Amino acid sequence: MRAVQHARPRRKEGVTLRRSGDEIMLYDGREDRVHFVNATAAAIWELCDGQTEGSEMVGAICHLTGMPYEIVEEDVARLLAGFAEAELITWSEPADEDDDPPAPDVPSPAPPSAT
Repeated sequence: MRAVQHARPRRKEGVTLRRSGDEIMLYDGREDRVHFVNATAAAIWELCDGQTEGSEMVGAICHLTGMPYEIVEEDVARLLAGFAEAELITWSEPADEDDDPPAPDVPSPAPPSAT
């Protein structure tokens, strides 16, 4: 999970969450594929908005279920890996610590010449 703690998964365009009775599924209209998921996977799917980090997802599920962080962390990592493998999500870049623009590239000064 360490690799996805700060990653921001985003739902793939054209994939929708559908509920029918007790069944929950992700339907990929472009590929005409259906992926059946449980309630926890559906909750994680809803959080794949390109803004929410993996660590925030873990915290939300811990809050809802009362389960230990380490167990939820493994479950979220596994779910996100499965979503990625099934091409149901893409990854947004982690946010920078600050919103300042990067410093311009400045060439290093030349070393002093020997005289």
